[in-house]
Amino acid sequence: MVFGKPKPPLLGPLEVLVFSGIWPASVAAGLIATCGLVLVDSPSLGRLATAMALGTAGTLVVYNIDRLRDLHRDRATAPARSAFVERHREALIALSVASAGACLPLAAMLPPTTWWACGVALGLGLFHRRLKGAHRAFAVFYVTLAWLAVVLGIPAATFAGELQSPIGVAIVASALGPSIAANLIASDLRGHSLDKSTRRRLRTGTWIALAGCLGPLAASGFRPLIAIPLAVCASLAGFRPSEYYGLLGLDAALLLGALAAIALLVQGGGG
Repeated sequence: MVFGKPKPPLLGPLEVLVFSGIWPASVAAGLIATCGLVLVDSPSLGRLATAMALGTAGTLVVYNIDRLRDLHRDRATAPARSAFVERHREALIALSVASAGACLPLAAMLPPTTWWACGVALGLGLFHRRLKGAHRAFAVFYVTLAWLAVVLGIPAATFAGELQSPIGVAIVASALGPSIAANLIASDLRGHSLDKSTRRRLRTGTWIALAGCLGPLAASGFRPLIAIPLAVCASLAGFRPSEYYGLLGLDAALLLGALAAIALLVQGGGG
């Protein structure tokens, strides 16, 4: 009898975390929390938690619909994820339906302005599958816009009447936009060899991420946001073309950057 190579003990939980959409949804929740805390002086934690839950549920819906519909096209760049989606198709459909159902009461708990942000985010997210094969730069721009609609649009709309300054939204966008774009550039390199072309694109992503530091540097209250582009730069410096690094490691940088920014914001507020 021939036995297959045993899975590492953590591979099963990691597969669920990364391939079910929970990991990118966690990134969305972390970035929403960061935006809410930096845009509003002492925001309502209840409303912020609701906005985070709404962003999490919406990300799960869009993410899994995209993976379920484009399973055949994703096999080349994400074979392990595609195999997971194929094995757990019914469970992922159930997760998507439950998440979609949760979005309605969560949105109803927030101001009507948030509904418009959700509509834009949903439209951009569901249209994303049609961009596969489009020009690389346009696809990065489009998906970055879709992510900003979720992680910045939802908290900005939730606290529209309490924003410290309208220009603050632009400053946050100037930090998050380049960070997300750099993440997407590196994500597109999964499965590529670390040749001259790949390293050139990683350098481009690094410079784009560093540009995300400029806006926060100009406004002291927003300087904790610098943690996000710097974390993305670190993930690009340690880039590996494996599927797990592309889906877990790169997004981990966004989440860890968001958590570091939150810690700095809380510490600054407490001082």
